[in-house]
This record gives sequence, C-alpha cells and structure tokens, in this order.
Amino acid sequence: MAAIGRRWDNAMIPRLIGAARGGGVGGSGGGRTEPRPPPQPLPCFPLERHHFGRLAEGRSSSSPRVGVDGDNDGHCHNQHLYHHRSRRHRRPSFSPSDSVVVATPADFHSYLCDGIRGARDRVILASLYVGVGNGNRCDNDQDDDGAPSRGGCREDELLMALQDASSSSPSSSGEGGPRKVQVLLDANRALRMVSVTSSGRDGQSHGGDMGGDDVRRSNSAEAVLSRMMMLHPHLARGVSYDNDDDAEGGGGGSGSSGSGVFLFPVNEHSHLLRGMLPSPLDEVAGVFHMKAYIMDDELLLSGANLSEEYFENRLDRYMLFTNGAGGLVDFYADLCDVLCEYAIRYDGGRTTRGGLTSMRGGPSTMMSTRNGDEGAKKRKLATSLTRLFDGRNHCCDLEINDKGVVAWAIPTIQIPTKLLGGPIGVPSDAEVTRNLLSAALECDVSASVRLSSAYLNPTQELMSILKMFGRRDNIGATYILTAGEVSHGFAPKTRGGDTHGKRKLGVVEYIKATIPRAFLTLAKETARSIMSSGGKILLYERLGWTFHAKGIWITSNDDDKDDDHVAASSRRWRDRRHPELIDNPSSLLATVIGSSNFGSRSETLDLESNCILIFNDSNGTDGSVKESVAAEWNELCESSNDLKDAGVDVDGNRVMRVVLKYMKRFL
Repeated sequence: MAAIGRRWDNAMIPRLIGAARGGGVGGSGGGRTEPRPPPQPLPCFPLERHHFGRLAEGRSSSSPRVGVDGDNDGHCHNQHLYHHRSRRHRRPSFSPSDSVVVATPADFHSYLCDGIRGARDRVILASLYVGVGNGNRCDNDQDDDGAPSRGGCREDELLMALQDASSSSPSSSGEGGPRKVQVLLDANRALRMVSVTSSGRDGQSHGGDMGGDDVRRSNSAEAVLSRMMMLHPHLARGVSYDNDDDAEGGGGGSGSSGSGVFLFPVNEHSHLLRGMLPSPLDEVAGVFHMKAYIMDDELLLSGANLSEEYFENRLDRYMLFTNGAGGLVDFYADLCDVLCEYAIRYDGGRTTRGGLTSMRGGPSTMMSTRNGDEGAKKRKLATSLTRLFDGRNHCCDLEINDKGVVAWAIPTIQIPTKLLGGPIGVPSDAEVTRNLLSAALECDVSASVRLSSAYLNPTQELMSILKMFGRRDNIGATYILTAGEVSHGFAPKTRGGDTHGKRKLGVVEYIKATIPRAFLTLAKETARSIMSSGGKILLYERLGWTFHAKGIWITSNDDDKDDDHVAASSRRWRDRRHPELIDNPSSLLATVIGSSNFGSRSETLDLESNCILIFNDSNGTDGSVKESVAAEWNELCESSNDLKDAGVDVDGNRVMRVVLKYMKRFL
C-alpha cells in the first residue's frame, strides 16, 4: 500500500470508529446542552466491496454484471435478507478495473424510476418533498436530451413509477409489485400548494403565479397519494399486502407504519412563527430534512429531494449501498418505520378537512387531528429511536486486519430537542461529527478536512475544530466548498423569459433574493477563521446549475503518496496551486454523506440523518470506492473559485451583519 498505510498504526481505525460512534459525548439534541449521562454507542456496519454500487455506468467492458451478492450468475445467495430477486438489472458493484465516473442528477432519476418499478419487496422514500409533476403520463421513451417524451416531465415519470409499483400485487413466486410502498415527507413542505400546468415539460415543484386555463393547484402529498391510490384505495389506510412485513418493523415499531404517505411534523411548538410567515419562509421553524431511498435490499443516501431540478441541474452527492450492506439497509428501513409511526398518515380529503393542509393554523392544529396522547407518542418516538440507535443491538467485531472490509458505516440522527421535549440517549450527528474531526486531528496533525455545504453557516463549536487543521504544521488545512451567488439555491429563477431583475418583486421574492448575499457574508466570516492556517473557501459558480452538495472528506497528508496508487482520473489534480484537491485517493480516511449542511439550523431546527464511513486502511487491494469518493470532491471543485479571488465584497454591508446577528440560527 502507499506510504500512508505504513504511517498509521492499527489503533487509528478503532479510535476513529469510536469517535464516530459517540465516544465521549452526551445524548442527542439540538444546540448547547447541559451535562448528560454517557450515551450508548451508535450502530456500526462493516461493508465489503459488493455492498457498494454505482449509479453512473463506469465499468470496463471486461467487468461482468454482478449479482445481488457479488456473484456473476445473477442469483441471490443472501437468503436471510430477501427471498425475491428484483426483475430489474442491478447496478454494478465496484470492481478494481472500474473507471471513475461521478453520478449526475439524470443518473439519480434513472436509478429511482428503474428501482421503484423493479422492486419486489419494498419501496421506501424519505425526503423533504416530491415534485408534483404536470399530470402527463410518461412512457419509457426519451428525447435526445434524456428527458421523458410525450409531454411528461421527470417528476411525472417518478410518480408513474410509484403508481406502477402500487398497482402490481405481489405473488408468492416473487412476481408483481412490492409488498410495501412507503413515502415519508415533511408535513409543512408536502402540503405547500403550488400551481401546475399540463403544458410544457418542466416540473413545477416550487410553484409560482401562472396564467392560462390549464392551471391547477396541487401539493406533494396529494400528488403521491393520488398515484398510489389509483388502483388500490386501501393504501391510504396503510394496509400492506403482507401483514408480516409490518410486524417485522424494527426499532420498537407497532406495525402501524405500512404502505402509505406519511407527513412528519417538526417543531410544532413554533406554530406562532409559522403563522406569521408566508410560505415558504415559514420553513425557518424547522423541517424534516432526511433523505433515504430504499428499494428492496438497496439504499441510496443523498442530499437530493425528489423534484425536477434535482433530476436535471441541481448538483448533489449520491451513495448507493447494495446487497443489504451488512444490515445497513434494514436499519434505515427500520428508522423510516419508527418515524412513520410518529408521523401523520395522509389520507387525502378526510385529513385536509381536519386542518392538515391549513398550515396557517400551525402544526399544533395538525397534531390535534391525531388520536391519543401526543406526549405519549413523543415518548414512544424517543424510546424507539434510542432502542434503534443502540449500537449494542448491532454487534460489530472490528476486525481491523480483515482485508475484505472496505469501510465501516455509522448512521447518525439529529433531532430537534424541542420536538421531544428534551434530548434522547443517543449521540447526535453534530456531536459525533465534531468528535470524528477531533480524533482525526489527534491521530495526525497533518490531516486535512474538506467540507461541502449548500448553505454554509457553521456553528462556533464546529468552527473551533475546523480552524485547528493546519495550525500546527501548515501541511493540513480546512477547505470548504459552498454555493456562489449564481448557483445558490435561493438565486432568482427565470420564469417565462423574465427575471426578478426585470420586474417588481413581492415581499417573499425580495427576502429570498437577499439570502444568497447573506450566505456570502457568512462565508466571508468563515474564511477569516481558516485562511491563516492555509484554508480556503471555494464558491461553486456554474451558469444554469444549482449547488446542493453536502458532505465531509477527511484525508491524511496528501503529499505522502505513492504514484502507483494515484488514480489516473486524479493525476490532473497534481497542481499544488490547488491543494484543496484530493491528489491521492488512498489518503482518504473517512467521509460523511447525508442530509445535513453542517450549519446552525441543521443542528437545532431540522431533523437530519447522515452516514459516516471510516475506510479500512488495511484494505490495500481495492481502492475503487475511495477513488469514487475522492472524485466526487474533485469534480465539485471544477466549477469553483477561491473566495478571495472571486471579487466578493460584503464588508461594507452593515445592515446585513445586523440582520444575521438575529437570524443566523434560522439559516
């Protein structure tokens, strides 16, 4: 292996894993907390090469298509996981001969539609929201630009896939559709009404004022449920085809979270704030932000939601886990079950008459439509999450010298303290992330950290650690990538040939238009903390694209490398004028992928879930997974500029600084 393998001893991996599992931190909660009893360790799942899959086709022609358990005959030998093999072609697992190809939004969309249609056991989608489409049926044909033909948009194709999956009854032979189709969304966002029109192919998930006779109003929850109920109305009542499926739900589930559409309310205590602010500004009170997509024994983790822009030009990260991923896929399925049991089952008209869609009444009105003691439901949710995230229930013997293990996966949770009335006995994502960074720095003062956030607003606790990288020897450093004004998620959008700059803005549009500049102010403040130790703030600017990628990459000293282990796709990054790039994928120690932006609101207001991967340094025979993860960061940097070279001037905006002083926790 490269020189790095000789420099790190076998004690390093257990230290990083122990830190990522919560060693030395208190229980889960948002924000600053008082001392708490030591928590239980988070679960840890060993992953081998066949537990990783590809969204983008980058395999060499000599690589065979791999079956669901890594074999070449296409048969499933993991009978303890699933008895039915999907009819769809599985995405290939990693192979040493693979070329490195980073997945695109189109790959993300293709995988979801293909996976949902081919699922035989379960389809579970957890996301902030789903695009409502334009109501046109899509076939499988595509135009030259890769978009669905016959007037349909990509949102319509996804909704049609859900309809197809819900319409096919499973059989004992494994044919037909999945036994369970479960969609979990944020209650507030899923009920936001948007205007849609059947003309044109563009998805209209964000709505807007439209003219014409074909305009209608819809929302995520209604769009999904109407497709799922088209042939099977019982799905609104949560009836699965196989009752045993519900009984097997983990994490202390009661079996009530089968098929259906579920809406998760976050921070209902903030109903006064929600009532004062118009949509979508009312989302500052907190949202369900987790993203996890499960089809049978495959899990796709990402920061992407399920709307047209995320399928076309909203840049994000994607990591596919296959063949059950050593129990990781089942764990996330159990997590979704636990969250669905607390969430409100959306049943269409009956629920809306109870006040569910009238968010002006606040989430407290929505909660009042449910039967039973709300306090008891919260206590049950806390108990179920504590039990599910108890790593003692997920035995993981750390065989450090086992060269078959590529990485160890540690799932995390960040749940607002106010939601449950206090912290639970689980270390939070924010805490274990800081723990991991501190442990990496203690193991090697030359380590570097690279952090990507669509909305950069790090807490003081996180910054106190980030600014330590590179301080001792000026070799390692902190590199942060975030959205510039052009590619920011709140940048003004063009509508019908018009732009915000050519017409008078409404109050909501005016506030949204100032958000990119607010985040640039925060980026400039962050830069002051890390530049003295060699760090950089990079701004992603790409015309026609929106930046939404988030994650962490931790590497050892990149200069200590063996040329034989540098991927061909990384040789172009050797220019040391760009030390932020990962020259040597074998130097990669850990990565974090998921929904969190590593900011103030991610830590205190939103429900988030990430997955930490600690790479096995003893596995020197196959670096294809590391190469792919490193290539993600390098590709993101291709369209970025150093903040200090971007000509950004925010120092003179004193009004912005005053506003940020009071609003920072909501960004």
